[in-house]
Amino acid sequence: MRLTLREAAASLNCTEKTVLRWIAHAGLPTVRLGGLYHFNRAELMEWAIHHGIGSTALACELEPEQGPAPAEGCAQASALAGALRAGGVLAEVAGSTLPQVLCAAVERLLPEEDGQNRQAERELTLAMLLAREATGITAVGGGVLVPHVRAPLITGEQPRILLVYPLHPLPLSAVPTPDDQPVEAVFVLASPTVRAHLTLLALLAAALRDADFRQAVLSRAPEASILLAAAAAERQHQAAAAPNERRP
Repeated sequence: MRLTLREAAASLNCTEKTVLRWIAHAGLPTVRLGGLYHFNRAELMEWAIHHGIGSTALACELEPEQGPAPAEGCAQASALAGALRAGGVLAEVAGSTLPQVLCAAVERLLPEEDGQNRQAERELTLAMLLAREATGITAVGGGVLVPHVRAPLITGEQPRILLVYPLHPLPLSAVPTPDDQPVEAVFVLASPTVRAHLTLLALLAAALRDADFRQAVLSRAPEASILLAAAAAERQHQAAAAPNERRP
């Protein structure tokens, strides 16, 4: 979906002048046709996450087409916690390079089913993830990496977020990061639709700005604690964003 300059500014919670400055000096992706700027929603989301910029309106506008089950113990349903619960946690992953870690993640996301050999599908998915990283690292800083493809990873019937913990933090030589911190946690998203992918991307980006959620992730807290922190972060984000929702 294409956004106008005004819509892009509203989505990023800034002025149109700021968006123009980011286009000129920070590589904000856009296309200019007939003197007007047009923005791709997915590219805008990727850029915002990479630069640690809020995208409240994008998260508010997008509703999952198929909502994941809420996490146990959550006071109310949480799309983010549900996706994390569905994806699970993959800990102590051996490997000192990003391809090795992502290979383990892809195997978890695309398991063998009914004797079906999914090796070709796994190889294609891994190649897509690595190609995306080659065009621009998606480390969000603070020891966290969120690799995702420009054409989202569409698979399964339920949105999933797999949280991967390398056995040892990935060194800067393997994954350059904006703040020169080694990568300690990797989130990999798999969604049934593009819309669900964008929804989860927005929710995860907002949650990663929540101190309690980040602490739970980076301290490798029990999975139940991470799910509760995710649900709490999502509720806080929605409460903060509610006054800014655009009316039809």
